Amino acid sequence: MVAISIVSGLLLVYTVLASLELYLGLVFLLVGLSPVFIIWMVWTVLKHGEYNGPELESEQEYGYLDR
Repeated sequence: MVAISIVSGLLLVYTVLASLELYLGLVFLLVGLSPVFIIWMVWTVLKHGEYNGPELESEQEYGYLDR
């Protein structure tokens, strides 16, 4: 949750600053670093995330619960 909150907050700050045309140097810095933040977030979620849903049984397809 920490990685998702940080990246979402940074992208929200970027959006506000870009729409108000304030601190354009910071806007360009955030645009340049945003792929790094996104990759860090995805890596963190994949490494530390836990799946708490039901496991597939032998007859289930693709995990759909409505069948």
